[in-house]
Amino acid sequence: MSRLRLSQQHTLQILQLIRSSGSISRADVVARTGDSPFLISKVCDELLQGEFITEAGVGESTGGRRPTLLSLRPGFGRLVGVHLGTVNVRIALTDFQGNTIAYIKDLSHAAEGPDVAMNHVIKLINGMAESHGLIPSDINGIGIGISGVLDRSIGTTLYWPKLPRWVNVPVKKILEERYQTLVVLEDTSRTSALAEVWFGGAHAAKHFIFISIGAGTGAALFLNGSLYEGVGGFAGEFGHISVAEKGPLCSCGNRGCLETMVSASSLLRKARHGLSMGLSNTLTKLSHGNPQNITLELLAQAMREGDRFATRLLSEMGAYVGRATVGLVNLLNPELIVIGGGIASAVGELIHPEIERVVRESAMVQSVKQVQIRMSKMEEKDWARGAMLLAAEEALSNSFVKWSESGRAKASAVPFSGLKVRKSNATSVSELTPGTN
Repeated sequence: MSRLRLSQQHTLQILQLIRSSGSISRADVVARTGDSPFLISKVCDELLQGEFITEAGVGESTGGRRPTLLSLRPGFGRLVGVHLGTVNVRIALTDFQGNTIAYIKDLSHAAEGPDVAMNHVIKLINGMAESHGLIPSDINGIGIGISGVLDRSIGTTLYWPKLPRWVNVPVKKILEERYQTLVVLEDTSRTSALAEVWFGGAHAAKHFIFISIGAGTGAALFLNGSLYEGVGGFAGEFGHISVAEKGPLCSCGNRGCLETMVSASSLLRKARHGLSMGLSNTLTKLSHGNPQNITLELLAQAMREGDRFATRLLSEMGAYVGRATVGLVNLLNPELIVIGGGIASAVGELIHPEIERVVRESAMVQSVKQVQIRMSKMEEKDWARGAMLLAAEEALSNSFVKWSESGRAKASAVPFSGLKVRKSNATSVSELTPGTN
């Protein structure tokens, strides 16, 4: 932003406000900024002429004429969001507003090491880009969420629990060198939480906690409307709250961490052991007697069919999550807790009552009355869209700077520094993409 004049910086701030609002009227922009209606009208007209924004319908009337709403132009920009997990990788291609253009889910190959996994991610991104007529320079930014412990300042994985090869892996540098674009790295719990804030039901909560339960367990803390990272950036290691003093040894060196008791691998291991011991006729029938056929979905089906063993396993899991959640409720007094991740997607509705019961019975009465606990309704593609959000603000700023440097007088003739139209049969989203980036 330092390359922009003060007036240009102000215009960019208005553009970012429109982006973060989703859709907003000129009157609300005036109210939010304190600027005069004349100035806001002039700035918005300029952004409309430059085709950064568009008129997106009308809002509710407050007594007079219904206001025209402004939003980012659908199809403007190309961002990639990557959600790289222990088992699966999810990749979304979106515009600046987060509208999905393409999405793919595949095995992550993370257990085979960073070289294999990162090459696979690059291959998937390339295939997605090529199928939509894009070249690497068309990608305005990449946000990548990884289920590891990170040094965010340099974009490196310090280590990845259960995956010993992921020590000091320069993920950001690998992608920057390949695509010559903005790359931002973050933990998957936080990228999923961003998706919940932007695309889910958490946008109005100022004090919000997102708990992710899947192959691993983590949390993201939004306090007073801002993500709390801690002094070293490691806040949110929810999975390493001890819930069983004599429990299994955790990768962190402690015993009985929540992650060892409720992770997908732990749950499936217990279910498969129970099947081998003949503890569940329902699971035996559903899996055809093969422990390797047992999945989270199969376990959920067994519980719905009234299987006692499956019910005990999932209720026990809910109780452990609830026990750890009590500490968050008492310590932070949040208004909203959302539980997401792979386990929540598969069995969330079944463990939710037990989580609620434990929290309601054990947490401080005053805090319990103020908190809502619910399961995430986000789809898996939204986890990747959450990673895209890491890069969205800075990528849009970079695009605005290039447009400004190219000469605003050209905006009406060449809306965005060399925009060109590409045809694609794979998406209904506008295929206007930056020609230079």
